[in-house]
Amino acid sequence: MYNSYFKTDRIFFLLCIGIIILFFISLTSKINHGSYSRIFTTIINKYSNSIQTKSSFDDCQWKFDHYSPSPWELYWYNNITYLQNQVCSKLKENDQINKSIRSLEYIINLQRTIYNKSFLSNEYDELFSKMYYKYECSTSSQLDRIVSQYIEPLIGLLRDPLTICSYENLPSTLKISGSNEIQSKRFFLLGPSAPYDNFHMSTISIAPWLYQQNSQKILFDIGASLFNGVNDPNTVSSVIGARWFYEYFQLNSLSFDRIIAFEASQYSPRTYWQQIPDDIIGRLTFINVGVEKTGKFNPWNILKSIVKKTDYVIVKLDIDHSILENQLIEQILNDKSLSILIDEFFFEMHITVNEMKRFWGSPPGQLKDSYLLFTKLRQLGIRMHSWP
Repeated sequence: MYNSYFKTDRIFFLLCIGIIILFFISLTSKINHGSYSRIFTTIINKYSNSIQTKSSFDDCQWKFDHYSPSPWELYWYNNITYLQNQVCSKLKENDQINKSIRSLEYIINLQRTIYNKSFLSNEYDELFSKMYYKYECSTSSQLDRIVSQYIEPLIGLLRDPLTICSYENLPSTLKISGSNEIQSKRFFLLGPSAPYDNFHMSTISIAPWLYQQNSQKILFDIGASLFNGVNDPNTVSSVIGARWFYEYFQLNSLSFDRIIAFEASQYSPRTYWQQIPDDIIGRLTFINVGVEKTGKFNPWNILKSIVKKTDYVIVKLDIDHSILENQLIEQILNDKSLSILIDEFFFEMHITVNEMKRFWGSPPGQLKDSYLLFTKLRQLGIRMHSWP
């Protein structure tokens, strides 16, 4: 009985082995004669197509498309020659005050975080201007996409609209005085905090049209002075540059990969470096000479040598040397390979206007010249801001 079952199992096992051998012989024959070649070709083509799709996706990139001023900005832009000598009287009108309060409260709230969701309403479109970006693809299978992002409007003296002029009955949360008023940086809406439309990011990060992962976040501080603004390492002045950007980044869990600081005034190394926070001391390059129009100390030559298009680049220019400042600005206007590398630009343009004579005197130019310049730079894709 046992031997019978054993013989049956053995015969069945050998039969299965034979069937498997015949199957592989048949398969090999058909492959050699091309019967299955179409199957493998299909698999290979499908894989190749998936690679091509990925490659096509990689050919897509964000580009600046155009700048659109808000109705509030357009009013000031179109009437700035008339308003040149009555800026404060216009800003103190009820309608203008209400707009200033609404926009400032909104910006102050936005500055506290990184924006990573598409705004759902257009309730601030009357106040805020927009930068438009296009997602372009080299293949026809991918559709271009347009995204708009807010930026503070160019209005009034191109600075915090609730400063300089004398106001009554402002909300207590918006009242500031003294040097804090003159140096107010409340009206800046930087890219990381600025709402955008028609796009949603699942993670908190800088928008992809300004910065791509594994790229660098770089600050060029031209006219850097001391990090604290004063010699005393235990005192912080309102007249700060790199420190303000550092604190804004720190508030939002960001950090600069590089900081390039230019300063013509001579400081002892210990005086300068003892004010630099430990977490950026190895990332900061301090160039203690004045910038120049050409040569190795031209800041744009240095910028172009270390910056990539995918980096997020902030430039602050404030050297109180109007001729050289204007020359450096002209170089940006005339060099697209330079302007395309700059995401945010902060510049204090000294001109003659009654409200600022006590600070600036009577230099060449009028307010309309500032409006024209800042608009041109925004039209190049640079988020242009007026430094106080």
